[in-house]
Amino acid sequence: MTDLAGIPRKRWPIAVAMIALLAFTLSWLQGRFDATDAKKAIAAAMSWKPAGAQSVFEVLAARGEGDPSCVGKVVSQLLGDVEVVCATPQRPQTTYEFRVLLDGRKPPRPANPGAEALVASAR
Repeated sequence: MTDLAGIPRKRWPIAVAMIALLAFTLSWLQGRFDATDAKKAIAAAMSWKPAGAQSVFEVLAARGEGDPSCVGKVVSQLLGDVEVVCATPQRPQTTYEFRVLLDGRKPPRPANPGAEALVASAR
């Protein structure tokens, strides 16, 4: 068997290397898109003002527990659905989870009891 899909046997290493390079490039590029989506979702969740009150960030800052640290995880690339989990340094066991749709049609929504209580206190 000297040819596979029209590729001569002596060029197989080059073909395999090109396929591996393409896969690596696509994986790296998707990671960059996911990181950008996570940053946008964190910014949207922290700047969200439920019912025109203070923003979520302002409510967390007013508690005096330190600046919140947030992590975003892309749940659905197709829908632009990102899960944002935040915690403060003085109370790391209490997390505030939000689901954010990046299309901007709906505001972020609280996804756990801690976030629901936080949003209720902002009103």
